[in-house]
Amino acid sequence: MENSQVKILKKMKYFLSLFNNSEYPEKNSIFYLNTTSSFIGSYIIQTFSDVKSWNFFAKFLIVLKDINYIFNYINYKIYKPKKITNYKKIIVTWAYEDNFIRNGSLNDRYLNVNSKEIKDCLWFVIYMSNTIPKKIDNNIVLFKPKTLKSYDIIHFFDFLRKNIFILFKNFKYYLTLKSNYNYFAEIFLENINEYLVKDLKLILMPFEGQPFQNKLVNLVKNKNKKIKTIGYIHSPPLPLPSNFLFRSGAPDKIILNGKDQIYCFNKILGWKKNNIIYLPSFRFLKKKKKINDTIYFPLNVINKKKIIRNIKFLIAEKIINLNYLDIKNHPGALYSKNNIDLINQIKKIRKDSGYKNKSKNSKNFSIFIGTSGAIIEALERGKNVIQICDNPLFDIYSSKIWPSIETFKINQGVYSYKLKKKGALIKFGEKKNNLKKVLQII
Repeated sequence: MENSQVKILKKMKYFLSLFNNSEYPEKNSIFYLNTTSSFIGSYIIQTFSDVKSWNFFAKFLIVLKDINYIFNYINYKIYKPKKITNYKKIIVTWAYEDNFIRNGSLNDRYLNVNSKEIKDCLWFVIYMSNTIPKKIDNNIVLFKPKTLKSYDIIHFFDFLRKNIFILFKNFKYYLTLKSNYNYFAEIFLENINEYLVKDLKLILMPFEGQPFQNKLVNLVKNKNKKIKTIGYIHSPPLPLPSNFLFRSGAPDKIILNGKDQIYCFNKILGWKKNNIIYLPSFRFLKKKKKINDTIYFPLNVINKKKIIRNIKFLIAEKIINLNYLDIKNHPGALYSKNNIDLINQIKKIRKDSGYKNKSKNSKNFSIFIGTSGAIIEALERGKNVIQICDNPLFDIYSSKIWPSIETFKINQGVYSYKLKKKGALIKFGEKKNNLKKVLQII
């Protein structure tokens, strides 16, 4: 499995190289090859795998769902102050309503800093909540991509018709170009463009390798190559970090928080060492953090029968006891019928007296279903971790990619982990954020 993961990353790296030329309008900046959700990018990833778990109908539904999601973005809104303060830096981030405080400032959850602390800076915020804060500082612009869903068919087909010639050149490229991620990138660039002023010196963003981020870097460099672009890798390491493969629109520098991350980005994902800045995490701090004994759900569950079968196996072997475990759905899947159904099935098993046991092995345990970067944080904070895989090729951590992790197979699709050395995957930051100092140095 470990060799298969490295092999699939090499295949994706070669695939991306095919589009890094002027024949394709956006080069390879349009791709978002992420394993954590079901959309066109994950469909393309499946084509590189020897395990074909999706039939034609499943692939068709994934493509249809992805493109249909565009209708959520057509009626986007932007909220900007009447007069914006002078700035030489832009931070592009995401936020929810509860990230704002009464004085109109933003507590950024990724950079762990308040917007008032960073001077000469405009915050361009992708806003994810429905209710707009009553007060917003004059150095903050809110871009709200999702409002009322619109079925503007004419607008939709204009988008699909654009660059139609690519359809006959490369079907995968055309599909990706028409994904909701690339539609979002278009409207994002339209709205941020006016803020790319001539005095701009730096753009910093919590970086996920999303198309809008890579396209923003390309846009900035076309305007002024002297503008520095910095990407902060805010999330814990994922088993198969394909979304971070080096490609067109990569930031000038990326900030990483662990020695294993440096190894992976440099040796496997194609980033040069002089592009990498190594710093303790801004987001994950040394302070004690209670992680409850919980079963954690992913954004999408593919094979419910497999999950149930493995939970019953763990109970029968007295490895876990459901009576000691909470169940937590993914924040982005609170209304997912698929996830809710599986949660109800697990709760039913817990109630069934036939599955009760007296084992207390579930103390200090975290159980993760599918892919989750939170596995790494839990391990770094001393939790015992068991992972029940939806798709082992995409879900399992291996030492071939992350050298400090040890993987143990418990059953088919069930694994546990240990760290050879703490702090190599995530080096926790200090209580006091040092982002201001970093921006002065860069």
